Amino acid sequence: MQNLNLYQLERTRSSGPQRSHMLLGLVALLLVCALHAGWQAWQLRQGAALLAQTEANAQQQEALLQAAKASFVEPQLDTDLPAELSAREAENQQLQRMMGYLQLLASQRNVGFVAPLQALADHHPPSGLWLTAITLGAGGTEMRLQGRSQNQELLPQYLQLLSGSPVFQGREFARFDVERGDDQLLRFDLSSRVKDEESADE
Repeated sequence: MQNLNLYQLERTRSSGPQRSHMLLGLVALLLVCALHAGWQAWQLRQGAALLAQTEANAQQQEALLQAAKASFVEPQLDTDLPAELSAREAENQQLQRMMGYLQLLASQRNVGFVAPLQALADHHPPSGLWLTAITLGAGGTEMRLQGRSQNQELLPQYLQLLSGSPVFQGREFARFDVERGDDQLLRFDLSSRVKDEESADE
């Protein structure tokens, strides 16, 4: 009879990472740590350089501030300034009064005595007629002209020239007297007022 041995020894199989794999993982971890440490060191150097530059700039600005403080001179109020300001204000007021006076003269040139006198001078004949008296009143609206003429035709021509001036347009004379004197000159008397005739007759 043959005996069979059913009991056999089995070898235990090892499970889990092998030693070589663990060594490779450890090397990879050390490499990553080294790279991270290098990057951190580079960041630290960059931060230190930036900090040093910032401190240098701050010191430079502080030096400039101290130099500016040392050279700063506090402004002093000029004691002559109020008097000078008052003088300038007085001059301005005087100029304003002068401008007002010039404006008044300009307005009088249109409605006062200046415009009629200028028109009389501009249209006066060169010879043969002259004015002996000019009377203006009521701001230039009333006028009396007295004069002499060598030729009786010069007076109408003179009046026609005056009527062409804007100052004398529409102006009418209430009195118009012409007579020949002993010297053979024509004496004329023109007035915008009738009472001038009455006073002259008296």
